[in-house]
Amino acid sequence: MALHNLLGPSPVETFLSDSFAQYWANEIDTLALAPQTRHICAYGDFPNTTGIDPNHDIVVVLNGTSSGVCPPDLDWILPGRAGLVIADAVSAAFTRRIDYDRIDVLCWSWQKALGGEGGHGMIALSPRAQARLKAGGLKPIARLLRLHNADGFVNEAFFGGRTISTPSMFAVEDIHSALDWAEACGGLPALLNRVADNYAVMADWVDSTPWIDWVCTDPAARSACSITLRLVTEQLSAGDSEDDGKIAGRMTRLLEAEGAALDIWSYGDAPPGFRIWAGPTVESDDLSILCEWLAWAYSEASQESLPPEASLVRRGCFPSSKARAVQPRTDSACLVTAAPESPSPQTLADCYDAILFDAMGVLIGANDALPGAADILAQLNMSGQPYYIVTNISSGSDETIFARLRGAGLPIPAVDRIVSAGGVARRRVLEELAAGRLLSYVGSAHAAHDIFGKHPNLHCADTAKTFDTLVVLDDEGFDFKRAADNILSTFQRRLIETGEMPRIITANADMIYPAKNGSVIFGPSIIGAMLQAGLAPFGAPPISIEFMGKPGRAIFDECITRAGTDRLLMVGDQIDTDIKGAKAVGLDALLVSTGLNNRGELRRAENSAPDYVAKHLHEIFDGSLSPHVSSTTSSSSNDRYGD
Repeated sequence: MALHNLLGPSPVETFLSDSFAQYWANEIDTLALAPQTRHICAYGDFPNTTGIDPNHDIVVVLNGTSSGVCPPDLDWILPGRAGLVIADAVSAAFTRRIDYDRIDVLCWSWQKALGGEGGHGMIALSPRAQARLKAGGLKPIARLLRLHNADGFVNEAFFGGRTISTPSMFAVEDIHSALDWAEACGGLPALLNRVADNYAVMADWVDSTPWIDWVCTDPAARSACSITLRLVTEQLSAGDSEDDGKIAGRMTRLLEAEGAALDIWSYGDAPPGFRIWAGPTVESDDLSILCEWLAWAYSEASQESLPPEASLVRRGCFPSSKARAVQPRTDSACLVTAAPESPSPQTLADCYDAILFDAMGVLIGANDALPGAADILAQLNMSGQPYYIVTNISSGSDETIFARLRGAGLPIPAVDRIVSAGGVARRRVLEELAAGRLLSYVGSAHAAHDIFGKHPNLHCADTAKTFDTLVVLDDEGFDFKRAADNILSTFQRRLIETGEMPRIITANADMIYPAKNGSVIFGPSIIGAMLQAGLAPFGAPPISIEFMGKPGRAIFDECITRAGTDRLLMVGDQIDTDIKGAKAVGLDALLVSTGLNNRGELRRAENSAPDYVAKHLHEIFDGSLSPHVSSTTSSSSNDRYGD
């Protein structure tokens, strides 16, 4: 698309260090897009970049997946150039550092670096590239590849998400999942660190193994993620260079038969050898195991044994590893050593199948993540242990809360990790509406419509004259005092007229919660206590209140359903909601001395005493909290309290 739309006014220079660079060069010549100068080099090298005309356009591949070669740097591309630089970054965008100031058109995808085979290709145009597009006029370009409108300007709708045909929703979700995972790891810097770790594993093995070497001999030009290797001819039994292809082929077939490595044969037009992907989605421990399998395959495929100094590891005798090693097939003749038993859990997190975190006061303050909270979630993301954010926040749908928490700096990987009181209340509210009852809500219209949708029987509590059920959401974005006054009048009028009062469905059951600077403010659930006190002079009976959020059972039942287990640990800062609610349904609970407990007060009522108390979230993982086995005696319960 970039080549068709932008090349033409100036000659173009291409750098053929990779098979895909060759494809682009052939495309330019076949369609006569521009006069071309091809810079060619030996396979495994990068072409000479001296003497490049700054008035010419440049087409360059930033990571050669077939050759394992990258441009050593982009310093040879001058900042004041007149020509455009079009860069293929399909496998480079998430695997290497890129000097974007020296590039005018960047094309990338998730297809390689983040594992998404269904991802859409992406293109970014610099202001210089957009100016070229306008100045170039209307070129005869197929509609599918056209970047400009009929007036020659950039088609901004294309960059705003418009597509010619409906894209696969699986592909779109694939991209979101990949980016969520990447952000949970720590973003681009963490991905680059993972690539560097993987490269170090392969480099150490190549350096210590005499029969293998790099295809790219220049470390500065060597790809850190597209590992391309060749057999060293001097180590081959027959001493014939043609044998390297035979042995590499045998090795590849052996590894595929054992299920240890698939599709590692070198690219079609590359010299015989191996092409191993070591991008950020690959674990370094798995690469270590692969190296052991390669050593075994070489010994099996060679005519003679390896030299004495080479490391030879037989099947079934590999050293233990933290990674999930691929074991030989069940029909293999080799013996497989039994995996050692897992050590006893040493941290509190190890004792539970999933962890439930309250949001306000545990992970976030008013609007920002609390110190250390993002690191804790990132650690869980990396370890793969499930967790859920169990919150009484009812200011919007789960998707809205997910966006809010992500905006606060929490690396939550997906919206299904949010278990909100509003989301749990949704099913109950829709049942009431389906039964024809009139409902009024405490909260903003935006919150109610975001959670429940619009309905003719659903109205705001500050204006409704009558209702059968009151739904308590959040106190954000509306006049709480005005709503409370109107609700009190409605309850009092219904009591006098019918002797009955509306029922209450409480999503946000927080009566108080922490605000800025350590202050405490009333939460929306205070409306129940206010109504009971205000109606007492009229002889009102107790109001029927159904709690959907904490400490109600419904929200914890939802957590158990999603996790598929009741071996859950609830982490919260409020006794009356987080701890009491968890204990009521048989879950263990940890009280953190943040949020409402930052002064260290602790009430140890029999039905709401936490199983653990911690000053900081990281104590869940550092072994400072002793996992308990039984809570049948008061002494064992007291022993679980921290300092």
